[in-house]
Amino acid sequence: MRDPERTRSKILSAGYDIVYRQGFRATSVSEIVTKAGVTEGAFFHYFHTKNDLGYALADEVLRDMMLERWVKPLSAYGNPIQGMLARFRKLMEATTDEEASLGCPLNNLTQEMSPVDPVFRDKLSGVVLEWVRETEKYLKKAQAGGYMKPEVDARAAAEFLVMMEEGSAAIVKALGDIKAYRSMYDGYRRYLDAISTGRGKGDDKRRIQTSRSGETIT
Repeated sequence: MRDPERTRSKILSAGYDIVYRQGFRATSVSEIVTKAGVTEGAFFHYFHTKNDLGYALADEVLRDMMLERWVKPLSAYGNPIQGMLARFRKLMEATTDEEASLGCPLNNLTQEMSPVDPVFRDKLSGVVLEWVRETEKYLKKAQAGGYMKPEVDARAAAEFLVMMEEGSAAIVKALGDIKAYRSMYDGYRRYLDAISTGRGKGDDKRRIQTSRSGETIT
């Protein structure tokens, strides 16, 4: 029995994998359907053009990835600032050498397609804006709970944190050195310390070890 949702999902997954590794414009429909194990007819049934697939990657795959990696983990923390630091550290430690060399898929697609396609630009900027809004929401929660200084502008802080989160992958990719995450983590932690009231800080004050170098980060 045909499963339309599964077929569409296979095409999206194959498209994401190839686009992530070689870029959107260098990727052909033929490559996508071969990897997905479907026909070109099936591809064009779900996506009228290759660009439509790209728009779905932004709306669905990259948006969901952003929420799963950067936003949803914060719900487990009473102190969102503590959660932000723990989440950044976890993602840093889980990054593989291949992921470090490829960079952030959202940033890659934004740099490639936003300057040349206004639909891509709107959709990709929408993902980033949602990232900022969700971060702002958790910062306001931290402020209400007494974890963040009352004078801090939550929106401005959210924009800065997302810039650090998104930019860290770009710097690691540009330098070709996964160890650069350590200095990014340190700067991220220092900023969170600067906007924090210090309440509840001891709950997460433990020494952690990076999985790559064996060096210790506090």
